[in-house]
Amino acid sequence: MVTFRDEPPPGDFARVDARMQADAGVIDAIVAADRMIASLTAAKLGLIEFAHATQVGPSPHVLAEREFRAELATALRISERSAETLIDEAEILARHLPTTRAALAEGRITPRQARILVDELGGLDDGERDHLERRMLDAADQSAASFQRAIKRLRETRDADQAADRHRRAREGRQVTCQPGRDGMAWLVAHLPAAEALAIDSRLDDLARGLARLRGETGDDRSLAQLRADAFGDVLLDRDTRASRRFGDAKPTVVVTVPISVLMGASDAPAEIVGYGPIDDETARELTAEAPVLRRMLTDPRDDAIIALGRTRYRMTDDLRLLLTVRDGRCRFAGCFRRVAACDLDHTQAWADGGTTDACNLEHLCRGHHTLKHETRWRVEAHHPDGTIDWASPTGRRHRSRPARAVGADPPP
Repeated sequence: MVTFRDEPPPGDFARVDARMQADAGVIDAIVAADRMIASLTAAKLGLIEFAHATQVGPSPHVLAEREFRAELATALRISERSAETLIDEAEILARHLPTTRAALAEGRITPRQARILVDELGGLDDGERDHLERRMLDAADQSAASFQRAIKRLRETRDADQAADRHRRAREGRQVTCQPGRDGMAWLVAHLPAAEALAIDSRLDDLARGLARLRGETGDDRSLAQLRADAFGDVLLDRDTRASRRFGDAKPTVVVTVPISVLMGASDAPAEIVGYGPIDDETARELTAEAPVLRRMLTDPRDDAIIALGRTRYRMTDDLRLLLTVRDGRCRFAGCFRRVAACDLDHTQAWADGGTTDACNLEHLCRGHHTLKHETRWRVEAHHPDGTIDWASPTGRRHRSRPARAVGADPPP
């Protein structure tokens, strides 16, 4: 049954109309703010291009590029990869896509649409790039996702030989990265050729569905998504997905951090994975059960600072390396998160210049930032007893790198 309500009195219509006009005004203000953001983004990219040209020059040396990239990354509090992307975007807009930069400055396109044009058109020859740029700017009145699909379709349906060349160049950027997540989880991200990625995805489906068919026999209650994730780990860790050994043939080396209060039975503080952070008790027990080497570290219950190492081996150099691994957790350049496994141990003051081999004069630096420290104007200005490091940039900006776990000393303010 359909029920019709009485028509509201004229006064109600007026109130509804006024409310709609007010709402429309708010939306107009949001759109205006969005255009201002686009204009400011264009201004920022223009300044980045100017600074890059001024400090690095038209024929930059690799160390000059690295020095400027680190300066920009630390100033904006972003990763160096993000800084490199901004520099490339600024250069391409200035040199090859000035019409796109003008549209961004006027707020006619969004920053996301400008990035799509840079990504999709930056590597094309001038004539083809100009043609596609004009077509896509005329079609900018759509969502970023639709905009990207449209330009990708235009780009990929061009000359087949050029498409093959572009794919060969793109394959050089293939990589696998590990990004920490929440609650003891992490993202393992693979950037692969599409055919290989789809083949791997299909293989995971086959493995997961095969396991799902055995549910009646095994009582397995895992979802298909969980089975796919477990099958991925099974293949790489060489384990049986139906067995209980979670880490397969991989043999973890575990550093167990132990607050003194735990030894006194007054606390149940969590263990940690070096380079990641706290983990739950169940995972810690599984790691400990399978670890070939177990090392103990004492921490202060008040601030979790490292106090001492348990001496289970005679050589002090091993203990010092372990302390630095846990203290640093990552590369100690400001804003870098490369794990210590991929880093060098560097003397803040060189050994040849009288530097000592101790915790107050050593830090982990990835190879790129190790080179940056020794070959450019970046320098360590202070190395504090708790492990905090103060860096000075070429333009005189100060940046502080705090350790993952402080050593037992009062930190700087």
